Order: sequence, then structure tokens, then C-alpha cells
Amino acid sequence: MSDGPQLTLAIPVRDDGHEHLLRRTLDSIHQVLYEADIEVLVQVGKTAPKIKALTAAHPAAPRHFQADDTGIYDAMNRLIEHATGERILFLGAGDIPLAGLSRALDRWNTVDESLELGGVRIPNAELRVPRHYSPRWDKGLRWRNVCHHQGIAYPLSLLRTLGGFPTEYAVLGDYALNLEMWQEGIKARWTQREDWVSAAPGGVSRNFNAALYAEEREMKARILRPGLAKWSQPLWIRLKSRWKSGA
Repeated sequence: MSDGPQLTLAIPVRDDGHEHLLRRTLDSIHQVLYEADIEVLVQVGKTAPKIKALTAAHPAAPRHFQADDTGIYDAMNRLIEHATGERILFLGAGDIPLAGLSRALDRWNTVDESLELGGVRIPNAELRVPRHYSPRWDKGLRWRNVCHHQGIAYPLSLLRTLGGFPTEYAVLGDYALNLEMWQEGIKARWTQREDWVSAAPGGVSRNFNAALYAEEREMKARILRPGLAKWSQPLWIRLKSRWKSGA
């Protein structure tokens, strides 16, 4: 067992424009998980005096890091470097942890290479975005990212062994990593109907434009193993993009 906390909550933030959203998340962490064995990390990509002041004074006691990064996955990889928890869960500014996450922490007593999964709610989701992601780790990953990253507690040692998130994908780095892990036989555990996070709307992956689908085609052409699912991707992605663009 690690000498560190059970869980690192890692929050990448762009700049001071997200200070009010970060405050909401930190307030919720303090209210829901104040007795839990956790650490909270905040990575800011630009000099952000408001966020620095918030993290210095907040009772959730977040550790603040400021470093120029090249995008969301570079920021997440920097948080992996700083983390000391047995597992790491990434939140966005504005996300709210739920009581289910506290129950999950009470249940965990071993750390291996298996992922721990929880449900994610998106109550104000954009059109044609699911309002609830149930815990799931199966062949559906070949078609879409069925496992929301706010519902994955990754073993920190596993992420470090894998080299973190691929940064060559601006939007789908977490999907690429999930797909690779599933194909390599990494297992996952979860408890049905246990929700961990209420996620804020927005995010680059919900901008359904041509660049997003071009990235998905490129990623799956490189990662998916040969077979019907791989050969069907160009048609599948074309149909999916037309359906999403109708929103």
C-alpha cells in the first residue's frame, strides 16, 4: 500500500476566468469529502492571481501549481507528476463531487491495475449529450467513449507506467487512453447506481465540428485492432457527425 492518500482530485484550470467555477468545485469537495483521505491539486496554465489567492485560503487545502501547458492533456499529465494519491480522479472547474464518491472511498481497500468507476451526471448537458453516464467498461468503447473521465479513478502507478495521456490529440486524449487500456485487458470495477460527480456542461469534446471527427478517425485508425469495428469506423463516424450536427 502507498503511504499517500487514497485519492488525488486533480483539477486543470485555464486562467482566472474560471475562478468562480473552481470555487464551486472546491466548496463542494470540502462539504462532501471533508473527512476523506484525499489530496486536491490545481494546475493553472497561465498566471492567475485570483486562483492563486483562492487556493491559498480555501479550507479544502488544494495544492496550487502554475506552469504553461500545451493543452488539457499536458495539464493533466503535469498533475500526474505532482500527485501522491493511490488513485487519481480528474475534475473540471465547476464539477461537483457527490456522496457516491465518498461511499466508494470507504469501500476501497486494495490498489491494483484495475480502474474504479462511478457514474457521472450532466444535468445541463448540451443537446444529444447523455445526461447520465453509468459505469461501463466494454466493447462499446470501440464506437464511442462510454466511460466519462470524471467517473474514472485511475491507479496513479498505472498512469505513470503508461506515460499519462497522449498529447497528440487535442480533444480525445482520454478516449484514446481508455481504448488502449481496454484493448490491453485492463479491468474495471464499479457499484451499480453509484454516481460520483455532477459535471458542468461545456468542454471541447462537446463541440461537434469537423476537427473533432477528423481526430476521432485518425485516432481509431491508429489504435483500433484490425476487424469489422475498425473497418466500419469511417461510415460510423460520418453518420454520428451528421446526427450530432443536427443538434
